[in-house]
Amino acid sequence: MIYLDNAATSIDKDPSTARAMYKALMDKNLANPSRGAHKLSINSLRELILVRQTIGDFFDLDDPTRVILTPNITYGLNIIIRSLFKKGDHLITSISEHNSVLRPLYDFRRQGGDFSFIGLDDDFNLRLDQIPRLVRKNTKALILTGASNISGKVTDLKKAHALARSFGLDLIIDGAQIAGCIDFSMRDFDQTIFAFTGHKGLHGPQGTGGFLVKGDFSFNQVFSGGSGFDSFLKNQPTNLPDLFEVGTINLPSFIGLKKAIEKISIDKPYQKLDILTRYLYKGLKDIGGLDFYTKLAKINAPIVSFNIKGINAKDLALILDQDYDICLRAGAHCAPLFHKRYKTVDSSILRASLAYTTRKEDLDTFINAIREIKNKNL
Repeated sequence: MIYLDNAATSIDKDPSTARAMYKALMDKNLANPSRGAHKLSINSLRELILVRQTIGDFFDLDDPTRVILTPNITYGLNIIIRSLFKKGDHLITSISEHNSVLRPLYDFRRQGGDFSFIGLDDDFNLRLDQIPRLVRKNTKALILTGASNISGKVTDLKKAHALARSFGLDLIIDGAQIAGCIDFSMRDFDQTIFAFTGHKGLHGPQGTGGFLVKGDFSFNQVFSGGSGFDSFLKNQPTNLPDLFEVGTINLPSFIGLKKAIEKISIDKPYQKLDILTRYLYKGLKDIGGLDFYTKLAKINAPIVSFNIKGINAKDLALILDQDYDICLRAGAHCAPLFHKRYKTVDSSILRASLAYTTRKEDLDTFINAIREIKNKNL
């Protein structure tokens, strides 16, 4: 089998990740963090601190208490939007966003808020130049994808940050497609929240994610429940991370994520991913006659999206799966406005997304399969 759907979730996990999770579950040394003064609870709290430190170190955030852990990035983005913004506020986002941003924003609008979209140009770049004319007196933040999960186009986040600061706005980044794939440092940003997921480019287990907070934010409570601290309070403790981390955390999975991050930190895979992405793009370009929804730039997410003229992308994905044992994604990719912009609502788009474990010989097999299918349908 050839797996090219890493933008949805990575399949190749380092064995050390599984061993760390198994040990956390089976060695009877970890109890519930912050729920006791006995050594097993303290062991768990210590491990949880190390998880935050490892994530913070990877993204160059110095304060581990400002690493908030959530079941996935969608939970994190919901928490951020619901906590920070209120009726009467205005936000700016883009038509490249995933539903993990769009649907919470539609909820926000139904609750009395509002938001505006910047567009995309013909090369799939966010129209950051449209931001100044969309800013209102009540605009609070930019909420932007770090990279499109369809085109792989990476947002110029430093430019977006400069624009946000020039208008006194916060910057919120959906980092699902850049965490572990594109070099990103919180040192380059202030008044910024970076949301991440663990199971894609970081090669951690599913059910892990969160967000990193740098700057001064007036967060409001979203959930409430046990925190292990200040149990006589009638409201949720307001300090981070306790404001958002209610109930028992999925510690074994986050210990797995910690190990996965330690693994890729040894030799960060950004250059290898770039080489593989360019290799695939060129190989498909050489076939000719394909419609591309990726245009490579200096920095790219490891995604190449395209269609064969006259074949619905969903049918093509099924052929690749059943006849060639190649797994990749077709459909809307949870990014409906991107499809409306490029008129692919009916045809959908085929997406190949790579991992640092992807082999060039597998890409050759995939390229040859596309060439064969295309030639059969001439």
